[in-house]
Amino acid sequence: MNVYAGPARAITRVTLRLVPLTPVHIGDGTEWRPDEYAIEEPRAAGRRYDEAGEEIEESGPTGPAMLCRFDQQAAMRGMTAVQRTKFTRALDRGDLMSAAQALREAGRGYVLDRIPLSSNSARALKEAMDNPLRGGAVKPFLRSGGVPCIPGSSIKGAFRTALASAVLPRDREPPFGWRHETALAAAFGLDPGDTTSDPLRFLSVSDSPLPEGATLIDKTEVVKAGGASAAGSQRGGIQMHYERTRCLCEAGEAPGFLVSLAVDERAARPGQLRRAEAQFDLPRLLRLARDFHVKLFNTENQRFFDGETKSLLLGRLRAHLGPGKEPPFMQQVWTPGFLLLRLGRFGHFESKSLEGVRRGHFPQARHPADKIRPPNDWGSTRTVVRDARRNPIPFGWVIGWVVKEERLPC
Repeated sequence: MNVYAGPARAITRVTLRLVPLTPVHIGDGTEWRPDEYAIEEPRAAGRRYDEAGEEIEESGPTGPAMLCRFDQQAAMRGMTAVQRTKFTRALDRGDLMSAAQALREAGRGYVLDRIPLSSNSARALKEAMDNPLRGGAVKPFLRSGGVPCIPGSSIKGAFRTALASAVLPRDREPPFGWRHETALAAAFGLDPGDTTSDPLRFLSVSDSPLPEGATLIDKTEVVKAGGASAAGSQRGGIQMHYERTRCLCEAGEAPGFLVSLAVDERAARPGQLRRAEAQFDLPRLLRLARDFHVKLFNTENQRFFDGETKSLLLGRLRAHLGPGKEPPFMQQVWTPGFLLLRLGRFGHFESKSLEGVRRGHFPQARHPADKIRPPNDWGSTRTVVRDARRNPIPFGWVIGWVVKEERLPC
């Protein structure tokens, strides 16, 4: 039997309620091809009649087109004789488009997921079903138990980067500069062969399933500063379709989700960490994460979205009040308990690496020396979706509040 004989220990736990300010995509590395899904058109709601039976109104479509991912094996087993004949004959003559169409017809009875499509994605994916030169691939959101889920590891990674950036001993930079791995090791005093040297071992972050209807499939676009489309991202270029969250920067309701953070109080106790500078409690961790991401948020808006997009983002951020109706900031001071993070894909390397260390990869540069950017040099493009007014909306910004805090003995 193991007995702990050290000082009394406790866990500080907070619950965060977060909401996507802009779309978030966190993938699992898979993709859905056109022979794995069908597209369900919007259904008319039918007619309405008055008490005398006279038609008084005909409503339009009830909602967007839906992508219906189906079980391929079940669809092939359940094919009717006519469907099976169409399928095998198409394969025999090498007509893969017709074979896929026959499989989709059978698959409508074995649907696993129905996910709304943006109008841009619906139009492009329909074309892909009839044109072998169009890819039609869709990158799904990470799922747990069949439900889209924000993994705790993604949120914990954002805290790790912010803490390391704050405590990096910049006066000890190596002669040839930092690399991300060596900078992390220097910031935390990491020993590659000793997991107990990692200060983030004292932090746990829960996974967070998203509520029903929280995602849709949308077409992304690459833009340059000012929102102009980059070369190759217009119609005819490579199409990228991603399942992403709804967000505050568009019409409709944005999904909120709860995250539980727990910190073992040993994280703030002298002598527990290799570097005293890496000590933290929850207030410090939340403050450093917010400060790190606020600086990125402001710089990105200034460089890429100065104008209507910037005004939209700031307006939605300011309007997201805390549990006591407090604003995110007053008189240029951020309110304790408010949090800004960047999560998931298309957060770009600036949010995934330490300030002063980040070095982006620029493979299309003509000269080899220009393929790796200098430290802190920003990339020249952003990946976005477009809102109803055609404003470019970047990915990954999440805002929220601490809604509960407790201290638990352990």
